[in-house]
Amino acid sequence: MKRYIIIIIISFTYIFAQVSYNAEPKLKSLVFPGWGEQMLGETKRAKNFFISETMIWLFYFGSVQTKKWYESDYTAFATLHADVDMDQKPYLFEVNLGHYDNLEEYNDTKERQRLPNDKYSDSKYYWQWDSKMNRIKYDEMRIKSVTAGKYGRFAVAGLILHRLLSVIDVIYLERRNQSVSLHTQVYGSGDNIGMRFSFNF
Repeated sequence: MKRYIIIIIISFTYIFAQVSYNAEPKLKSLVFPGWGEQMLGETKRAKNFFISETMIWLFYFGSVQTKKWYESDYTAFATLHADVDMDQKPYLFEVNLGHYDNLEEYNDTKERQRLPNDKYSDSKYYWQWDSKMNRIKYDEMRIKSVTAGKYGRFAVAGLILHRLLSVIDVIYLERRNQSVSLHTQVYGSGDNIGMRFSFNF
């Protein structure tokens, strides 16, 4: 995810480096995709961006809310069926809770793995599932919460990419009647030879 965000930021930097005039439509598209198109009189294109932006936001908020619902459900479920206090517990504890039937089994496993520092010694970490089936059901809810959180992060990346596309579209609309030329340049020597491409709008 971080890699994609860095690539998008670099792309924004490159695009704006090519802009030497009339930055207002690009900035408006950066704030809200389609706004720049609307400023240029491209109502239909603007509407398409508005609709897409709304759908991405709805997807984002839906993912965030779904994540919260699952978190609330699996926390309450564990309290009821594992006799555990879930208040202010680290996420790793929530993961371990779904993998072991009780605290004793977990600590014994860590002892055999020679990982004594990973054991829980405080009584506030006590748990005992009333059935293996309920432990599995709890873990499924936890995983669904994680999945919903991932969808939310993808939606954030989508919002960033959508702005990038709108800015590119505005640049295209402003310059579509201008000639576009491609230049290539070979550089380097010996075994280190490369080629550079550049566009002039």
